[in-house]
Amino acid sequence: MRYTGARTASLTLILAACAQVREITGGDKDVDAPTLVRATPNALTTGFNSDVIVLEFNERVQLDRVRERLLISPPLDVAPDVRITGAREVAIRLNAPLRPRTTYSFLIGEAIKDLTEGNAASGLTYVVSTGDVLDSMQVMGRVNNAYTELPEKDVLVMLYDALDTVTIRTGRPAYATRTGADGSFHIKYVREGTYRLFALRDKNSNYRYDLPNEEVAFLKGPISLSASDTVVPMHMLRLFQEASAVQQVRGSKVIADGALQVILARPARTLSLRDVTRTGSSLRWSTEWNATRDTVLFWPSDTTDLMSGRYELRSDTILDTLRYRPVQRMPYFTVLRSRSTETAEGVRLTFHASRPLAQLAPDRFSLLTDSVAHPFTVGRDSLDDRLVHLTTMLPAGGAAQLTALPKAVTDIYGGHNDTLRIGIGKASEQSTGTLRVALEVDSTMQGTLILQLLTMQDRLVEEADLVEGERSITWERLSPGNHRIRLIEDRNGNGRWDTGILDLGIQPERIRVHPDEVNVRAAWDLGVDWKIR
Repeated sequence: MRYTGARTASLTLILAACAQVREITGGDKDVDAPTLVRATPNALTTGFNSDVIVLEFNERVQLDRVRERLLISPPLDVAPDVRITGAREVAIRLNAPLRPRTTYSFLIGEAIKDLTEGNAASGLTYVVSTGDVLDSMQVMGRVNNAYTELPEKDVLVMLYDALDTVTIRTGRPAYATRTGADGSFHIKYVREGTYRLFALRDKNSNYRYDLPNEEVAFLKGPISLSASDTVVPMHMLRLFQEASAVQQVRGSKVIADGALQVILARPARTLSLRDVTRTGSSLRWSTEWNATRDTVLFWPSDTTDLMSGRYELRSDTILDTLRYRPVQRMPYFTVLRSRSTETAEGVRLTFHASRPLAQLAPDRFSLLTDSVAHPFTVGRDSLDDRLVHLTTMLPAGGAAQLTALPKAVTDIYGGHNDTLRIGIGKASEQSTGTLRVALEVDSTMQGTLILQLLTMQDRLVEEADLVEGERSITWERLSPGNHRIRLIEDRNGNGRWDTGILDLGIQPERIRVHPDEVNVRAAWDLGVDWKIR
């Protein structure tokens, strides 16, 4: 009996151990991309004459967005068929003969992923030649956004034979690749010769610059590739979107506060709206333009019964017929947003109303310093119906409490502001900083230089136009914090940055961003010497 009891106790312990619930794991997560183990025909083959390429990998794979991600250079007139032919095999069937004596690169890595975790075989390129040798020339560089100077990822970079009549608008390139995450590109296995270099944000994947919303970049002048070259230069391309050659409406909508917003393809001098469904109406539209005059708000004098109308938009000619379709109810209150600017003696407050104003009641404003009324002046802007300015004298370090009671402002639709209370003040000299910027630029920079000081969120803090000979600026009484400095080469002197024009060979105006953040500190006088080459 003792023996049996011992066996029973042992069995109980075993069963108890087996009954413990444990999480089933599949081991470490697979983070490795598929690896090519065999290619038929072999990679770097010369005298290639097959119509099928088979790629075998070390694990099960899947295809993802092949039409978009497979890049063949030079491009083929007829796209190949790409299929999974086995658990680990991908077959590329060519549907047209390849050119003789030509080196072909199949950039396929981004389109092939492992089956378990979706890791892409990034950078995988299969190269063969239909001739006796592999072409060995290469072109390298980087594509940056022309306005932000940030690198542009997944942009098509293309080479065209300089002697070919095919252009980026009419035909396929001789060679192509895509930029990486850092904007860099590297076109390998190129034949000796002279080429034109372009970059394109190809929206419809047809290797052509044929859509108005596509972005483009180009190198001025051709590049020559020769076997005698010992250094591969870096070519810098600046990507931009051209201004539309034809005026058109790119978008329209009714904003929450009642205006009909119209976005244009290019700046306009004048615009008007006319209701084509009725005559004799007293309805009037006031216009509010943005700084570049390519977006306008049409404020109706009356918002009732607008949905039944059709409104003809006219510039020099009729551009479009629009409808007034609000998607949300107009807010009850008129919102006032304030911005404070320090002057030599005091503070100037600018209020921006969410709707055009009809009336201002100065007696509904009060300004107190230590519970004592403080003098101020308040009035509407003479040019902008949505602006109100309040000015007061304050000593350095002084502060006051401003209150705007309901109906301090009344908008054109009868709405008014809610109670607004804000504190205002003039910072003491010890709480602000000074920034002095001295530029040293090369002789190729032409026209007016627009120097800008921005917050790290790209809000404009200060701006100065430096005309010929001026190369320094001092900004005082700046709020402490990290800032960025940007320089715009305003070649045509119109006060803003202009994009490029491909057909005229005009590059976008150059922008330079200081490589380092500028830390403005309280009670500091900071100098920045900026050499631009």
